[in-house]
Amino acid sequence: MRGKIIRGFIDGSLSILGIVIGAMSASNQVILAAAIGGALANGISNFLSAFTAASTERYSELREIERAMVVKDLRGGSADRHATKQAWLDGLADGLSTIIGGAIPIAPYLFVSPGTAVFIAVTAVVIVTFGLGIYLGRISRRNLVLSGLKMAMFAVIVAVVVYFIEQLISPSG
Repeated sequence: MRGKIIRGFIDGSLSILGIVIGAMSASNQVILAAAIGGALANGISNFLSAFTAASTERYSELREIERAMVVKDLRGGSADRHATKQAWLDGLADGLSTIIGGAIPIAPYLFVSPGTAVFIAVTAVVIVTFGLGIYLGRISRRNLVLSGLKMAMFAVIVAVVVYFIEQLISPSG
């Protein structure tokens, strides 16, 4: 479950950061509409993919248990209900954490101008990914600072690459 939450959070924050930077030459309303729509679509997509993958994996395991036990059908039993519940939880964890992660680069656009908001969004995502990297370093017993810097660098790379693409494509660029 923790892996689904972390994966979704990183996906949401970095992909929506890409949207707000890529749309930075647009109005605040356009950026908000694109980013909110992207966060919701990404969250729903991640819910569906995590749910489908977990369902397929768990039901495949049930079929193997049936074969090993020479049982025709475990559907409707406690193992089946547990598999369904776990698939829903995996999907919800991934989908909701994607939307929550996506809210980080969106939030500044609710309060300040687009020029200031993009700077705050990049800074916030870099700080949050650095903190997440420290957390990941802690649970994996690795160097905390190095782990934090590695995660923050992913955010910086996304920001720089998307910024240069936006500058090449935008009418004013």
